[in-house]
Amino acid sequence: MGMPFNLKRSALLCSLALAVPGLSMAEETLTVTAQPAETADSPTAGYTVKTSKGATKTDRPLITTGQSVSVVTRQQIEDQGAMDVNQALNYSSGVFTNFAGAATRYDTVSLRGFHGGDVDNTFLDGLRLMTDGGSYNALQVDPWFLERIDVIKGPSSALYGQTVPGGLVMMTSKRPQFSQEGHFRLMAGNNATTGAAFDYTNALNDQWAFRITGITRNSDTQYDHTREERYAIAPSLLWQPDSDTSLLLKAYLQKDPSGGYHGSVPGEGSITEHHGQKLSNGFYDGESAIDRFKRREQIYSYEFSHRFSDTWAFRSNASYTHSNVDLDQVYQIGWLGDSDLLDRYYSGERSSLDAFAIDNQLEADFATGDVVHTLVLGADYHQYRNKLWDASAYVDPLDTRTGEGGTQFWQTAYAPGTARVPGLYAYNQTRRYYQAGVYLQDDMAWDKWHMTLSGRYDRLVAKSTNDTTATSRRRSDDHISGRASLLYAFDNGVSPYVSYSQAITPSSLPDANGDLLKPTTAEQYEAGIKYQPPGSSDMYSVAVYDLTQKDVGNRIVNTSFYEPVGKVHSRGLELEAHNQLTPRFSTIANYSVTRVRFKDAVDGNNGHTPYVTPNQIASLWAHYKFDYGISTGAGVRYLGKQWADNENTTRLPSVTLFDASVRADLGVWNSQLKGAWLQVNANNLTDRKYVAACYGTGNCYWGAERAVVATVGYDF
Repeated sequence: MGMPFNLKRSALLCSLALAVPGLSMAEETLTVTAQPAETADSPTAGYTVKTSKGATKTDRPLITTGQSVSVVTRQQIEDQGAMDVNQALNYSSGVFTNFAGAATRYDTVSLRGFHGGDVDNTFLDGLRLMTDGGSYNALQVDPWFLERIDVIKGPSSALYGQTVPGGLVMMTSKRPQFSQEGHFRLMAGNNATTGAAFDYTNALNDQWAFRITGITRNSDTQYDHTREERYAIAPSLLWQPDSDTSLLLKAYLQKDPSGGYHGSVPGEGSITEHHGQKLSNGFYDGESAIDRFKRREQIYSYEFSHRFSDTWAFRSNASYTHSNVDLDQVYQIGWLGDSDLLDRYYSGERSSLDAFAIDNQLEADFATGDVVHTLVLGADYHQYRNKLWDASAYVDPLDTRTGEGGTQFWQTAYAPGTARVPGLYAYNQTRRYYQAGVYLQDDMAWDKWHMTLSGRYDRLVAKSTNDTTATSRRRSDDHISGRASLLYAFDNGVSPYVSYSQAITPSSLPDANGDLLKPTTAEQYEAGIKYQPPGSSDMYSVAVYDLTQKDVGNRIVNTSFYEPVGKVHSRGLELEAHNQLTPRFSTIANYSVTRVRFKDAVDGNNGHTPYVTPNQIASLWAHYKFDYGISTGAGVRYLGKQWADNENTTRLPSVTLFDASVRADLGVWNSQLKGAWLQVNANNLTDRKYVAACYGTGNCYWGAERAVVATVGYDF
C-alpha cells in the first residue's frame, strides 16, 4: 500500500518551492510511494473495477472494451452475503439466476435469455469448468474462494470456442499476495445453517508467496428431509522472480457429502391450487431412504506468464480436473389423474470424470505508424472422459395428503387396477468430449479509436459409448467464429461502441437415428455507450443487442426425435451503474428488458417465448457507512413475468424481493477488538412465497424463502 499523505500540505510545499527557490526544505521530507497499477488479477476494492480480461483475454480497461461486461467484486459478495454464485449474480444486468429456486446443487445462470443446460457457461481463471452437461457430474466453485466474477455478455466463441449465445461467467480465484492478509469467519442462520471459513496469504520471501483458503458449511435447507454439507480447501503458491515472470500453482479440493435438493413441483399445486391447496415451499417429492447426492471435486492448475521484451510475451494456463458424483434421486413426474397422488421416477448415476484443459497465448505489442497493436495468437485444448453407471425406473407414487410413498422400483408407470413389473433399467456408458481451437486477435488503438478483430477455428468432437450394449455414437464438427468491435473514447469519459460476434453451442438432442444434432450457431449485433467520469472507477453503461440462435432443435410432432430447423431470436436493452457516490455511499443499479421468441419452429411454438426468460429484470443495491463503525446495505430485486411453458399457456406473475445487511466493526468501539466485526444478512426479507421458474407446467421450482445468516469475522 502507498504511504498516505496530506494533499493540501503537499500542494502548499510545492507552491512554496516554486515561488521561493531559495527556501530550504531540509526538514520537510516528503515521501510518496506509487500505487501499483490496477489489473484484472489485482485484489478488488469496493464495488467498482477499471479493468477486465474476460472479453479479450488481455488486461483491458472496461471503458475501452467494445462489449458489455459486468463485474461482481469481492466486497459485493461479502456485503450481500452470497452463499453461491447464483446469489452473487443477483445484481447484474442481463442475468437471470436462481431459476432452480432454493435448489443450490448447481449454478444456474441465464444470460440474455439463454442458459447453458443449467451448467455449461461457467469458467474459472480463463478455462472452462469441465462439466459434462449430459450427466449429473457438474462442477461448482464456492464464492468464498473467488476474488471477482466477470459476466461477459453475448457470443464469445471467437476466443473460447464452445459457449452459449448469451455469454459466459468468468470466475477469478483469490491469488497469493506479498503482504500479510488474513480472514476468519463463523456463521449461523435459519434452517440450522452453520459454517466456518478462513483465508490467509503472506510472502515467504521476495520471490515466493502463498495463500490457503478453506470453508465448511452445513444446512438443513428449506426442503423437508434434505441436507447440504460442504468442505473445501484451496492452497496456492506464487513464484515471481522478477516483474517479467510469474508462475502460479493452485489446487481446489471440494467434498459435498450431501448435495441438498434439486427437485420440482407441478404447476398445478404451485402456480395454481390443486384440490383447493398449494404444496408448501418446503415440499419434498423424494424418498429419504433412497435419495442422495455426493460430489468430490479436484482441480489442479497452473498459470505461467513471461515477458521476453517490450514486444513479446507468453502465457500458459492449464488445469486437470477429477470429479466423482453419486446420485440417487426420486422425483415427481405429475399428478395421477385427478387424485392427490404424484407419479414418480428414479434416476441413479455413478460417474467419474477426468478432464484436461490448456490455453497457450503468444502476445505481441507493437505499432504500425500511429496504430498501436496488441496481437494475440492462441491455441487451446479441452477434453474430458466421463465413465458412468446410469439407472432409471418408476417408483411408488407419493400421497401428498399423508406423505406416504414407497421404495419399490418398477419398469412401468403406476396405473390403478393394473399389474406392474418390478425392475430397474441400468447400463454403463462412457462419454468423451474434445475441443481444439486456434485463434487470432488484434486489438488496435489509433488516437481515441479502439478496434478489436478476432477469429477462431475449432474442431469439436463428442462421443458416447454404451458399454452394456457395445454401441456408440460420434459426432465431429469444424467451425469458424469471429468477432469485431469498434469504440471511440471521448476525453470526457464517454465511449460509444458497436460490435458483432458469433457463437457455437453443441447440441444434446437426438435426431431420428439417435445421433446428436449439429451444433447451434448464433450471431449478435450490439451497440452501447459507456461512461466513466475522469479520475474515477465508476461505470455507467447502456447496451442494446439483437441476437439470433440458428439450427435450434425442434421436436417433430408425434415423434420422439428432433430436427435443427428452428431459431431463437433475442432482443434487449440493458442499463447498469456501479458507483462510489461518496466515500461512504455506494450503489449498484440494473435494468434489463428482453424480448425472446421462437422463429421458424415446426413444433407449434412459432412466435412463442421460451420458458426461463423473464421479460424484465431490475435491481438496486445501496450501501452506506455510518459513524461508529456501522454500515448497512439494502437491495430490491424485481423479476418480471415469464412463461411456464414453451406453448405459452401459463404465465408466472412478476415478483419483488428485498435483501438487507447490517455490519458493526467492533474495533471502533473497543481498540482491543480491532479487526473483529459482526454482520447479519437477510435475503427475501419479507419471506415472499413465489415460483422462481418452470420447465413446462409439470416442473416448477419454488423460490428461496427468507434466509437470515449472522457472521462473526476477524480480519488481520
